[in-house]
Amino acid sequence: MFRLFYLSISIFDALNKKPVKLIKLLKLFVATTLCFTLHGQTAVNFSVKDCTGQLYTLFDELNAGKVVVLTWTMPCGSCVLPLKTTYNVVQSFESTHPGMVQMLLADDYANTSCSSIDLWATSNGMPNTKRFSNPAIRMLDYGSNGMPKVVVVGGPEKQVFYNANDAVNHTALQAAIQSAISVITSLENPKIQEDLKLTYSAPNGSIYVNGKLSETTPSRLEIYNLSGQLVHMAEKNSEPGVTNTTFQLPALHRSVYVARIFSGNSYGMLKLLIE
Repeated sequence: MFRLFYLSISIFDALNKKPVKLIKLLKLFVATTLCFTLHGQTAVNFSVKDCTGQLYTLFDELNAGKVVVLTWTMPCGSCVLPLKTTYNVVQSFESTHPGMVQMLLADDYANTSCSSIDLWATSNGMPNTKRFSNPAIRMLDYGSNGMPKVVVVGGPEKQVFYNANDAVNHTALQAAIQSAISVITSLENPKIQEDLKLTYSAPNGSIYVNGKLSETTPSRLEIYNLSGQLVHMAEKNSEPGVTNTTFQLPALHRSVYVARIFSGNSYGMLKLLIE
């Protein structure tokens, strides 16, 4: 449809000699059509290793109640400002929703080494990002290429809340992430009801979980520091009828942490003070 439209515009352009207005009209048409095309779009799953060698599956993260901000870069100089804006917006949610919003930084066509992406991210002040160079993470899954491109996905339906090419609107991005969080934390969504109650025992460094864990999927405990970094993760299979379980924690430095547990359709969270 885009090619036929462009051809008719070009002919009309040559006859009427009004290239500027026609080009603007074409851009408006493409942008408007793309907007309607992406309305209601859902995320496309991938399961690949990140630049640290850890396996990352997008749908697993979304099912665990995370909001994922997908970004693509060459990396390039012109990408720094939009992606640094994105990074700052993501980090702004750490105080209210620690560990809930993730920023993924992917090479645009997976032809840049992880070491180069790591250096670019670190030197431009984006340390708390998951980085990738893998062709399975495609911009075209979300309509069109951009440099950079930013997409926000989340919620039980794995929907797209934000999709921007080349530039990032700080206010719109923040509102999109908040919308995704609102969908996830809605009481109408059983996946995030705080059915599991967590208590921390300082003497033996354990977290006690009260509530029935899922017997069909492993229950996952995650511990985050205040920078939003995952410092510990543990999984445990529950036994039929068991309503209490214990997770043993590693030695943690003195600080404040956030513990989150996911089990089937249940969720729980606890702030930890390690003294």
